[in-house]
Amino acid sequence: MALGFGVHGANIEDLYDAATRAPGMTAVVAKHEFAAGAMADGTARMTGRPGVVMTTSGGGAMNVVPALAEAYDSRVPVLALIGTAPSTLVGRGAFQDMLAPPDTVDIAGVLSAVTGSCSVVGHADEVPAALATAFATLHRGLPAAVLLPKDVQSAPGPRLRQLHPGEWVQHGIGVSGPTLFAVADELCALAESGARLLIWVGDEASRAEAGRPVEALADALGAVVVAAPGGRDILRDADGFAGVTGVMGHPSAHRAIADADACLVLGCRMTMTDRAGLDEALGRLRLIHLGAEPPRMPGDVDHVRCTDLAAAISRLAGGVRRRLGHDRPREAVSVTHLTVPPGRAGLDMRTAIEEIGRALPPDTPVFADAGNAGAAAIHHLPCGHGRFVVALGMGGMGYAIAAGIGNAIDSVAGEKPKRTVVIAGDGAFFMHGMEIHTAVEHSAPVTLVLLNNNAHAMCISRERLFFPNTPSVNRFQPSDLAGGLASMFDGLVVARASDAASVRGAATELLSQSGPNCLVVDVDPDEIPPFVPLIPKGQS
Repeated sequence: MALGFGVHGANIEDLYDAATRAPGMTAVVAKHEFAAGAMADGTARMTGRPGVVMTTSGGGAMNVVPALAEAYDSRVPVLALIGTAPSTLVGRGAFQDMLAPPDTVDIAGVLSAVTGSCSVVGHADEVPAALATAFATLHRGLPAAVLLPKDVQSAPGPRLRQLHPGEWVQHGIGVSGPTLFAVADELCALAESGARLLIWVGDEASRAEAGRPVEALADALGAVVVAAPGGRDILRDADGFAGVTGVMGHPSAHRAIADADACLVLGCRMTMTDRAGLDEALGRLRLIHLGAEPPRMPGDVDHVRCTDLAAAISRLAGGVRRRLGHDRPREAVSVTHLTVPPGRAGLDMRTAIEEIGRALPPDTPVFADAGNAGAAAIHHLPCGHGRFVVALGMGGMGYAIAAGIGNAIDSVAGEKPKRTVVIAGDGAFFMHGMEIHTAVEHSAPVTLVLLNNNAHAMCISRERLFFPNTPSVNRFQPSDLAGGLASMFDGLVVARASDAASVRGAATELLSQSGPNCLVVDVDPDEIPPFVPLIPKGQS
């Protein structure tokens, strides 16, 4: 079953009509175009197939821009089909005309800045060429936009064949530069010399579901494994896995990098969020990088481009094992956490996240949002529960709510519905929390966990640290989110918790149910999150 996410409107209604009647297609109406784009993005990250978002022109087209920007920065293939005013009325004052710059907004220029390609269709006969350009862009792992005037949408045109899902996949390892054999030889030589080896995984490795190949390669080399936030789901609660790197990461992961002699980077762009505080240590290491995109770190890093990361890692593991003959023991390292000052009152996020983590069934996908909620989930959630998605490209609040709901709806369309868990704060909820209505409409198996501190709490921490003499603008009046959600949506099960025992009980109960539900957890707005720049020196 294919899904198209979006918001209906005058200049996209013909495409919605076609999508509604197309066999095997479900048109999902979201509450906001950013959320629709995030739903398409989230399903693409989870399934490996491009997501589809459909919006009308005007405000609808502008609202989807932040979602496409996230997809562009994180290299997620999302196809945006944007309706525009009828071509016969372009430049003649049509409602929501965006194709006659500089008199109108230049929507093609705007979308070209946040996609890998943007095609403007002037006639029905041009649709196949525009889609061919878009599909080529999606194959490169980038979002693509196609602008379709209303009259073109309803005009007869050439028949388009339906694409098989396998056609989206980039087959072949596609290695350029140093070959995998040369990389394997170098890794073996380092292992035989007694060098301390490290494997650093990122979101591309997560999307490739490369956990088992990574573990096999680590066993063969005797290497310690660390992960950027986006590669967190490859970690395990076991020796040899040292945790998450970066500003929300674990001291054990940073020590592992500092102690290493060489590092094999797998599908990690090595952004500042991934590597904050590590540049000096990384600067003295031998760094080999495998992935579709080069790293975003200056300096001497050998980049080996490959379009099928899981296959490349498997071949590396096989080559190393053939040469070394047996697995090598891995160092007995384990995850250690940051020490943060205690909050002033109420439940701390670490306890809340750990209790939720204990209740997670195996293979449960988790989507984490921005701010304190995201930092706490990245740092404190137990490893090994299932896929973990966090959008750090743009860091947009509310992404996880929409993306997680989109994934849950996609799960319903499959043969075996699987519950999705979203962890977000009240600030994210006030931006895009009404997408819970979309989940209710589709009976989507999603549990929305709202960590409610009645504040933009990470901003409070920044205010206190960097602007101590300025009155806070980030504290809200208390809101009864649980009561409000229960009143708004008949049949939506909502629980509220404020201590460890009630979080544990509510999470266990909600995660065993069908359909959508919510858990609102009261937490402390003055708690400093596990975010290194905000922790007083000497306390981390």
